[in-house]
Amino acid sequence: MAILMLMLIRIINGTDGEELNLKLHSAFEGVKCFPFKTIIFQFWRPTVSDRGRPLLESFRNADAFPPLRLLYKYRVCSTRYHYSLDDGGGDVRRPDWIISGGPVIAAFLNHYPEVVLDMRALSGSPLVDVALECDLTCCVMLPVFYASSSECLGVVECSMKRPSLLLPVFNEMKRELEKVGMSIYHVQGSWPYTAISRDLEPVKVKTEKALKMACETHRLTIGQVWTLFGSGNDQMLLVNLGRYSTGSVSPIRDFYDKLDAIPLKRGEGLLGKALQTYQPHLCRNICKLSDGRGLLALLSSDTKCASFVICLRSPHTGDRDYLFEFFWPRNRNHMILLETLLLTLNKYLPNFKLVSGKQLGDELLVVDADSSGYVKVSQGNEASNELRTVAGMKRKSIAGQSDSSQSNLEVDDLAILATYRNETLLLDLPRSSTFENVMEKLKEEFELDPTRTYKVVFEVSPSRWSSLVSFESLKSKEGMDLIKLCVRAEGKEVGWRWITSTEG
Repeated sequence: MAILMLMLIRIINGTDGEELNLKLHSAFEGVKCFPFKTIIFQFWRPTVSDRGRPLLESFRNADAFPPLRLLYKYRVCSTRYHYSLDDGGGDVRRPDWIISGGPVIAAFLNHYPEVVLDMRALSGSPLVDVALECDLTCCVMLPVFYASSSECLGVVECSMKRPSLLLPVFNEMKRELEKVGMSIYHVQGSWPYTAISRDLEPVKVKTEKALKMACETHRLTIGQVWTLFGSGNDQMLLVNLGRYSTGSVSPIRDFYDKLDAIPLKRGEGLLGKALQTYQPHLCRNICKLSDGRGLLALLSSDTKCASFVICLRSPHTGDRDYLFEFFWPRNRNHMILLETLLLTLNKYLPNFKLVSGKQLGDELLVVDADSSGYVKVSQGNEASNELRTVAGMKRKSIAGQSDSSQSNLEVDDLAILATYRNETLLLDLPRSSTFENVMEKLKEEFELDPTRTYKVVFEVSPSRWSSLVSFESLKSKEGMDLIKLCVRAEGKEVGWRWITSTEG
């Protein structure tokens, strides 16, 4: 390591070092949410002390910050300190200007970004104490690589006042570094991703299809599957086997872009909790899932979404675990979505089971991360009745709150479970939707043949259906929190026509 470090230092300190600073300056200036905020960017590069100790320094390196006196004070102090890349061999004569440990060192040595949501947890370190004095409360440390190399060039520090800026700054900085030929991850598709992917290719093909169908059918923001590559006493490495996203660009999709592997501590985040307990986990608001540190802490800084993780195994790969992770907007009906999502996974992954041996079609207990309790997810008609009851209770409890609170909770959406042939979709439509809105949505989602005639019926009670004539009358029915529709093809004819005659 010492020889490689010296070679790297010679490159960075030479002509290439000047070019590197120019590229970093360009990336810093390209971050759109940077101006007029309490944010500072600076680069820590490897160097060697007079005694031969490997260090990280920010002196003479690229930096950027608004013209604020407090940020200037922090920048000046940063140039006076160095981070030690080793323990100094027990050297008790370590100068006061050398700091041991911290997220900067961890990012450089582990080659993965480090996140600190609250710097007060690291108080006592001299530079952290100065940062807190200067109104800097959180940070993300990004290891930097040339796009074609796995050798870490140094660490970009992004320290700021507001945790809500961590994720947008992370996404924008990553994008700007890529524009100048740099990256914050290992080379995409490199070991260990390639080795895992090659060995599990048959499973990978199946899971990717399941992810695609799940995301498209249920309009999920993103779905992905992880598997464990290596594990120490407290540290794990998860490798991505597949990912699929829908809709417009989202902060979550930007975050996971090119992220093929993530380091994880046991019990950290929803992924770590599901892998530790082998129980499905649901979190309706991942902003409340704050572990304080670790790469996944970025998602809990200000991401307005829900998440679900379930650990499954395939009979073809023995006791290898596969973590399926899904994200969707917070205003969806989570329980109904879970029921239909599990049905979809069961359809495309019929041989996959939970570690307990249960199948996806069985009744499941899901850990509710928001309340630390459990929710029961069933299948079939009984499950639908139970979900109606849950939704009804929720709406009744909301009705007792103030008007302002109710509007913030967005409870006016209609949950529609629509079926055509063997395909079932969960649709969320505004309660203001008209009959024509619903018909157009069904036509679009099921890609119905415009030359055929279709009948739409709704479930009045279990196993009893009636023709859908007026959507207004349907919305006014008591207890219709989950509306179940069925589309039936009636015959051939030119042009669109919906049959609305009553059917018992």
